[in-house]
Amino acid sequence: MTMEGQTNDAQTVFDDDVMVTMHGVADSVGLPYTVNSFELVDREALIELREGPAGPIGPEGAAAWPWQWEGDVADIAALTALGLTTTDARKAWRVVAENAIYFWTGLEFIAFDNAFGRPGKRGTANQLTATAVAGAPGSSAGAQITGSAPNQHLEITIPRGAAGDVGDPGAAGRIQDASDVSIDGEDSLGEDFVLRWDAVVQKFRPAPNPRLGGAWIIGEKQFADISNISESSKVVAAITVPAQPAAWRPIVEGAVIVSAQNGTRCDVEVRIGHPDTGELVGYGWGHAVSALAYVTLNAVYEYPMQPGATAAVVSANQTVTLYVAVRRVVGGGTYTVRSNYSHLIVQAQPL
Repeated sequence: MTMEGQTNDAQTVFDDDVMVTMHGVADSVGLPYTVNSFELVDREALIELREGPAGPIGPEGAAAWPWQWEGDVADIAALTALGLTTTDARKAWRVVAENAIYFWTGLEFIAFDNAFGRPGKRGTANQLTATAVAGAPGSSAGAQITGSAPNQHLEITIPRGAAGDVGDPGAAGRIQDASDVSIDGEDSLGEDFVLRWDAVVQKFRPAPNPRLGGAWIIGEKQFADISNISESSKVVAAITVPAQPAAWRPIVEGAVIVSAQNGTRCDVEVRIGHPDTGELVGYGWGHAVSALAYVTLNAVYEYPMQPGATAAVVSANQTVTLYVAVRRVVGGGTYTVRSNYSHLIVQAQPL
């Protein structure tokens, strides 16, 4: 090794092979001229050189090969024993004995020495949730964590103990809270509703009270008194039934006092909503006699009735008026109606 002094004359100070290590030192001041330190220890020379200004950014390199991380193996022998082939290309392992990563190209390994040794950045905090379940009596307690960080779940199993003594009677519960009762937005309670068993869903559900609603009555002296009229039909009474919480069908009974002249016969009808076009719910057969006749009214429908039939049905929450009309069906003579003893009783059959 030679050095040059201020006279530029080369002078030998050490005649042997040495290992030279150059270490860059940042120049925070930016002096135009500086002294670079040189230290010789045994056969190793350490030279500190001031770093120059940062150069331009180089061209972007090729994309790195993706790794498929396979975890840890104890040593090279364990790694070799895996018998890797080309189908295992781009897999990588940590060899614990060497603290190195070995990357398999498909033909050979590429080793990265001292791959581990510095702590990594702080990971996401684990959001651990937990539940406890009761195991069978006499079983062992247990715990297991499922999922992967940061979303993991801890399940603890605690053996069920022996049955204890019977406790004190509790307070009376609400019927609607029972497991075999269905009361919700679809099956809501209404005024005068009862619970009815539904065989399809195997639960009790709210239903209108099956008893008849009412009664609403047009009494004596509330029918029209008319004498010797010739109209083909005449409304002699009407009654308005208030809205009900469930659909229903009218059941009527009563009587109207009617007489007719010259072989004329008049019948009496009860209809919903309109005296001529409303659905027929009551009827009385008259008599072709001039004397006052007692025409009995009974529930009558124009269509066969069976469960689920929609004829003569009044919808829930609907106010409706029923009309009583005398109608001439035989002859062309006049007729008379008397309010004495005439009456009508209306009851609601919930559906």
